[in-house]
Amino acid sequence: MKKILITLIFALLTITAIQAQVTTSNISGLVYDNANQLLPGANITAVHSPTGTTYGGTTNFDGRFDLINLRVGGPYRVTISYVGFKTKVYDDVFLQLGQTYNIDVIMIEDDNQLEEVVITTNKNATFSSERTGAETSIGSRELKSLPTITRSAADFYRLEPTASSNGSFGGRNDQFNNFSLMDLFLITHSV
Repeated sequence: MKKILITLIFALLTITAIQAQVTTSNISGLVYDNANQLLPGANITAVHSPTGTTYGGTTNFDGRFDLINLRVGGPYRVTISYVGFKTKVYDDVFLQLGQTYNIDVIMIEDDNQLEEVVITTNKNATFSSERTGAETSIGSRELKSLPTITRSAADFYRLEPTASSNGSFGGRNDQFNNFSLMDLFLITHSV
């Protein structure tokens, strides 16, 4: 009986100690549209007004959001937005220590029409389907002036920033890389 009583007291003290370690609060809730359908991907921001600290998140596929580990107190300004709906703002939200403040929101459709976005591009010779990896060219001036210890190509392809001592480039196996020593030019190419 004595052992059971000691175990019970120890468990109660442990639970009390665990609860005493909470130093933050949370804000959570659900976001619906005006047809009571859950809205995944809605943006939620909470700004602690005295410090300007901003916490943010989005709703998951169930329309639920959880902003955790927020500073206790307030006031907070909570803003909920979603494309095509009017933004909801909640001012003067105060958080209690270890408590979760719940906000369930019904978003109202906005009648404003979004402007179109036009994207234009230009063809660039640097990027083409023929270029498949990094490339370094070492000219005849460098090849003539650099010292060579073993009189091998390894003395020169060490100039390539992605080369390793075993003949590989860019962290790839050396069988997937190509280097060519041609007429006093060294060209390395990682595939």
